[in-house]
Amino acid sequence: MKKLFTLFCFFVFLGFSIAQTASDYFPSNVGFEWEYKVTPLDSASTPINFLAVFRVDSFASVANYKGNMANIVATKTGPLVSIQQQPFSDSLFYYTNGSDGYGYLSTNNIEEFLTTLDQQGIIANFSFVSFFSSLQNWYSVYRFASPPNTEYTIKQKDTTITVSVISLPVQFKYLGTRLPDQTIQTVKGILNCQKFLLRWKVTASIFGDLLTLNDTIWIAPGNWIVQDIMPGQYVNNPTLTNLGIAPFSIPGLETKLTDEITAVENDKVIPISARLEQNYPNPFNPSTKISYTVPERSNVSLKVFNLLGSEVTELVNKEMEAGIYDTNFNAANLPSGVYFYQIKAGSFVQTRKMILLK
Repeated sequence: MKKLFTLFCFFVFLGFSIAQTASDYFPSNVGFEWEYKVTPLDSASTPINFLAVFRVDSFASVANYKGNMANIVATKTGPLVSIQQQPFSDSLFYYTNGSDGYGYLSTNNIEEFLTTLDQQGIIANFSFVSFFSSLQNWYSVYRFASPPNTEYTIKQKDTTITVSVISLPVQFKYLGTRLPDQTIQTVKGILNCQKFLLRWKVTASIFGDLLTLNDTIWIAPGNWIVQDIMPGQYVNNPTLTNLGIAPFSIPGLETKLTDEITAVENDKVIPISARLEQNYPNPFNPSTKISYTVPERSNVSLKVFNLLGSEVTELVNKEMEAGIYDTNFNAANLPSGVYFYQIKAGSFVQTRKMILLK
């Protein structure tokens, strides 16, 4: 009888564990908001605090997206002084099915890594941005019923890259591991989270692993993602060196819940200096949003130039009052490539780079 009772308790416990579905982790009500502080990390994973920006996500709606009924999350990123006034500029997409949480893979969340790799010319005639853009699709990323510390394959793709005139068959793998649950302190209090390690791994059949990008994510019931850390790293792989690829650095990113945005949301925003923000999204296709700050009444000009320095279009040319503004740039009639946008407001001049990827 005791053995039967023990077995019964085991199956009750097992049934309780299995009954918990991925939908338990996503907020149930449209309108739920997340406020994050996003801090870059150097190659040693040391926070670069003065470059921190803020992000607001808002559960906007449930609608069909790419064949699935998705939880659509509007998102925006910017400096603390203007984040509340900025419009939402992009969207994230999730849906749950049983014990799995699905995400729509886009380059938005890893574009800084990919753009950095491309800009450093690590592999000639190969675009990380283009390659990863080709993988955009729905994937079962968060497998809540997966046994802890058991790796699973989310996506795998084989291709060939040319390094030092050598055609090298390589394999890109998007891997997931559900780590042991962890309780963490957040601005919302102590949260018991499921913890996942996501990894992009580049492997050559001849040489083994060439590059790995890690991303650790904490997901709390009813709150979804409450913490996300992509460590920075200095890549000094002897195999890459022998292939003519010099050591290089990849920056990281730390994303944590914050209450700093709420603390200033009712304050009147008074611009104290001119500023041109990085366009978002970047890379983009075919449109992107450019935000800028004008501290006093000025004649404002905002122009776009191609890589040769030729003017492509003028987005703004007028006298403007002090304030925080944004404008949309649609490049549907332009070819893919690197472009520059420049603002002139009084004596202030600033230029930034953006990437059009079709």
